[in-house]
Amino acid sequence: MMIQPMAIDELVSVAQAEAMGELDAPMMAIVLSSDQSYDLPINSLETDADKARWALILRAAREHVEGDAVAVLYPAWTTIRTKGEDAVADDEGADPIDTLFVQLHTRDRIYWRGFEQIRDPRHQRIIGFKRIRALSTEYDRDDAPGAATWLNTLFEPLPEEGEETDVDRELADLLEEPEVSAALYPRQLRALH
Repeated sequence: MMIQPMAIDELVSVAQAEAMGELDAPMMAIVLSSDQSYDLPINSLETDADKARWALILRAAREHVEGDAVAVLYPAWTTIRTKGEDAVADDEGADPIDTLFVQLHTRDRIYWRGFEQIRDPRHQRIIGFKRIRALSTEYDRDDAPGAATWLNTLFEPLPEEGEETDVDRELADLLEEPEVSAALYPRQLRALH
Protein backbone atom coordinates (compact mmCIF):
# COMPACT_ATOMS: atom_id res chain seq x y z
CA MET A 1 0.00 0.00 0.00
CA MET A 2 1.34 3.43 -0.86
CA ILE A 3 2.19 6.20 1.61
CA GLN A 4 -0.65 8.68 1.20
CA PRO A 5 1.10 12.07 1.71
CA MET A 6 3.68 11.12 -0.91
CA ALA A 7 0.96 9.93 -3.26
CA ILE A 8 -1.04 13.16 -3.12
CA ASP A 9 2.09 15.28 -3.72
CA GLU A 10 3.06 13.14 -6.69
CA LEU A 11 -0.45 13.39 -8.11
CA VAL A 12 -0.43 17.14 -7.75
CA SER A 13 2.81 17.25 -9.75
CA VAL A 14 1.30 14.97 -12.40
CA ALA A 15 -1.86 17.08 -12.59
CA GLN A 16 0.14 20.26 -12.95
CA ALA A 17 2.42 18.74 -15.60
CA GLU A 18 -0.67 17.65 -17.57
CA ALA A 19 -2.03 21.20 -17.54
CA MET A 20 1.18 23.21 -18.15
CA GLY A 21 1.20 24.94 -21.50
CA GLU A 22 -2.44 24.04 -22.16
CA LEU A 23 -5.30 26.48 -22.62
CA ASP A 24 -7.45 24.30 -20.36
CA ALA A 25 -6.41 21.64 -17.87
CA PRO A 26 -7.62 18.22 -19.00
CA MET A 27 -10.35 16.49 -17.03
CA MET A 28 -8.99 13.05 -16.29
CA ALA A 29 -8.58 10.29 -13.76
CA ILE A 30 -5.45 8.42 -12.75
CA VAL A 31 -5.93 4.90 -11.42
CA LEU A 32 -2.98 3.97 -9.17
CA SER A 33 -2.10 0.35 -8.60
CA SER A 34 0.93 -1.00 -6.74
CA ASP A 35 3.07 -1.44 -9.85
CA GLN A 36 1.62 0.96 -12.41
CA SER A 37 -0.45 4.10 -12.87
CA TYR A 38 -3.04 4.42 -15.63
CA ASP A 39 -4.54 7.54 -17.18
CA LEU A 40 -8.23 7.58 -18.06
CA PRO A 41 -9.54 10.68 -19.90
CA ILE A 42 -12.98 11.85 -18.74
CA ASN A 43 -15.07 13.35 -21.50
CA SER A 44 -17.94 15.07 -19.71
CA LEU A 45 -19.50 15.37 -16.28
CA GLU A 46 -22.28 17.72 -17.31
CA THR A 47 -25.27 15.53 -16.49
CA ASP A 48 -26.10 13.05 -13.73
CA ALA A 49 -26.10 10.32 -16.39
CA ASP A 50 -22.52 11.29 -17.37
CA LYS A 51 -21.46 11.14 -13.72
CA ALA A 52 -23.11 7.77 -13.13
CA ARG A 53 -21.45 6.36 -16.25
CA TRP A 54 -18.01 7.67 -15.31
CA ALA A 55 -18.35 6.43 -11.74
CA LEU A 56 -18.96 2.94 -13.14
CA ILE A 57 -16.10 3.20 -15.64
CA LEU A 58 -13.68 4.37 -12.94
CA ARG A 59 -14.72 1.63 -10.57
CA ALA A 60 -14.46 -0.98 -13.34
CA ALA A 61 -11.02 0.34 -14.28
CA ARG A 62 -9.86 0.34 -10.65
CA GLU A 63 -10.99 -3.25 -10.16
CA HIS A 64 -9.57 -4.27 -13.55
CA VAL A 65 -6.03 -3.19 -12.53
CA GLU A 66 -6.56 -3.80 -8.79
CA GLY A 67 -5.89 -0.13 -8.06
CA ASP A 68 -5.25 1.17 -4.55
CA ALA A 69 -6.39 4.73 -5.26
CA VAL A 70 -8.03 6.91 -7.89
CA ALA A 71 -7.23 10.55 -8.52
CA VAL A 72 -9.63 12.81 -10.37
CA LEU A 73 -8.28 16.05 -11.86
CA TYR A 74 -10.61 18.75 -13.03
CA PRO A 75 -10.59 22.46 -13.77
CA ALA A 76 -13.30 24.69 -12.33
CA TRP A 77 -14.22 28.32 -11.87
CA THR A 78 -14.49 29.39 -8.24
CA THR A 79 -15.26 32.67 -6.51
CA ILE A 80 -13.41 33.04 -3.22
CA ARG A 81 -13.95 35.95 -0.87
CA THR A 82 -10.64 37.48 0.20
CA LYS A 83 -10.12 37.67 3.98
CA GLY A 84 -7.85 39.90 6.01
CA GLU A 85 -6.08 43.14 5.18
CA ASP A 86 -6.14 42.73 1.43
CA ALA A 87 -9.93 42.30 1.37
CA VAL A 88 -11.57 44.42 -1.28
CA ALA A 89 -14.23 46.76 0.10
CA ASP A 90 -16.74 45.74 -2.52
CA ASP A 91 -16.03 42.15 -3.47
CA GLU A 92 -19.57 41.40 -4.63
CA GLY A 93 -18.33 41.69 -8.19
CA ALA A 94 -15.27 39.50 -7.56
CA ASP A 95 -14.25 37.66 -10.67
CA PRO A 96 -14.19 33.89 -10.42
CA ILE A 97 -10.70 32.47 -10.43
CA ASP A 98 -9.46 29.73 -12.67
CA THR A 99 -8.75 26.68 -10.51
CA LEU A 100 -7.48 23.13 -10.82
CA PHE A 101 -8.69 20.53 -8.32
CA VAL A 102 -6.89 17.29 -7.56
CA GLN A 103 -9.00 14.80 -5.65
CA LEU A 104 -7.43 11.57 -4.40
CA HIS A 105 -9.71 8.72 -3.34
CA THR A 106 -8.39 5.84 -1.24
CA ARG A 107 -10.28 3.19 0.69
CA ASP A 108 -10.24 5.28 3.86
CA ARG A 109 -9.76 8.91 2.95
CA ILE A 110 -10.49 11.55 0.35
CA TYR A 111 -7.92 14.29 -0.23
CA TRP A 112 -8.73 17.60 -1.96
CA ARG A 113 -6.11 20.03 -3.26
CA GLY A 114 -7.06 23.28 -4.95
CA PHE A 115 -4.83 25.53 -7.04
CA GLU A 116 -5.25 28.77 -8.93
CA GLN A 117 -4.09 28.35 -12.52
CA ILE A 118 -1.69 31.16 -13.45
CA ARG A 119 -1.87 32.05 -17.13
CA ASP A 120 0.49 33.79 -19.50
CA PRO A 121 -1.41 37.07 -20.09
CA ARG A 122 -0.48 37.15 -23.78
CA HIS A 123 -1.36 33.62 -24.89
CA GLN A 124 -3.60 32.56 -21.97
CA ARG A 125 -1.73 29.26 -21.61
CA ILE A 126 -1.25 27.84 -18.11
CA ILE A 127 2.26 28.61 -16.85
CA GLY A 128 2.01 27.86 -13.13
CA PHE A 129 -0.10 27.15 -10.05
CA LYS A 130 -0.73 28.79 -6.70
CA ARG A 131 -2.01 26.61 -3.85
CA ILE A 132 -5.33 27.72 -2.36
CA ARG A 133 -5.27 26.50 1.23
CA ALA A 134 -8.99 27.19 1.67
CA LEU A 135 -9.69 24.55 -0.99
CA SER A 136 -7.27 21.94 0.37
CA THR A 137 -8.68 19.49 2.86
CA GLU A 138 -8.98 15.82 3.82
CA TYR A 139 -11.87 13.66 4.99
CA ASP A 140 -12.47 10.17 6.21
CA ARG A 141 -14.55 8.51 3.52
CA ASP A 142 -17.59 8.28 5.85
CA ASP A 143 -17.45 12.00 6.71
CA ALA A 144 -16.83 13.42 3.24
CA PRO A 145 -19.24 16.12 2.02
CA GLY A 146 -21.41 15.42 -0.99
CA ALA A 147 -19.43 17.52 -3.48
CA ALA A 148 -18.40 14.44 -5.43
CA THR A 149 -21.03 11.91 -4.42
CA TRP A 150 -20.89 10.38 -7.88
CA LEU A 151 -17.56 8.81 -6.83
CA ASN A 152 -18.72 7.39 -3.52
CA THR A 153 -19.00 3.79 -4.78
CA LEU A 154 -15.37 3.61 -5.92
CA PHE A 155 -14.32 1.55 -2.90
CA GLU A 156 -17.54 -0.06 -1.80
CA PRO A 157 -16.92 -3.67 -0.81
CA LEU A 158 -17.95 -6.24 -3.35
CA PRO A 159 -21.07 -8.19 -2.34
CA GLU A 160 -20.92 -11.72 -0.96
CA GLU A 161 -20.24 -14.29 -3.64
CA GLY A 162 -23.42 -15.31 -5.37
CA GLU A 163 -25.22 -12.05 -4.53
CA GLU A 164 -25.11 -10.17 -7.79
CA THR A 165 -26.49 -6.63 -7.85
CA ASP A 166 -27.47 -4.34 -10.74
CA VAL A 167 -24.22 -2.44 -10.25
CA ASP A 168 -22.22 -5.66 -10.52
CA ARG A 169 -23.93 -6.52 -13.79
CA GLU A 170 -23.23 -3.02 -15.16
CA LEU A 171 -19.58 -3.29 -14.04
CA ALA A 172 -19.26 -6.69 -15.68
CA ASP A 173 -20.71 -5.32 -18.93
CA LEU A 174 -18.34 -2.36 -18.82
CA LEU A 175 -15.30 -4.56 -18.25
CA GLU A 176 -16.22 -6.49 -21.38
CA GLU A 177 -16.57 -3.30 -23.41
CA PRO A 178 -13.40 -2.13 -25.16
CA GLU A 179 -13.91 1.39 -23.77
CA VAL A 180 -12.34 0.76 -20.36
CA SER A 181 -9.20 -1.08 -21.42
CA ALA A 182 -8.72 1.10 -24.50
CA ALA A 183 -8.93 4.28 -22.43
CA LEU A 184 -6.49 3.06 -19.78
CA TYR A 185 -3.07 4.35 -20.76
CA PRO A 186 -0.12 3.14 -18.70
CA ARG A 187 1.58 6.39 -17.65
CA GLN A 188 5.04 5.74 -19.10
CA LEU A 189 3.58 4.50 -22.39
CA ARG A 190 1.40 7.59 -22.60
CA ALA A 191 4.51 9.79 -22.45
CA LEU A 192 5.62 8.25 -25.77
CA HIS A 193 2.47 9.35 -27.65
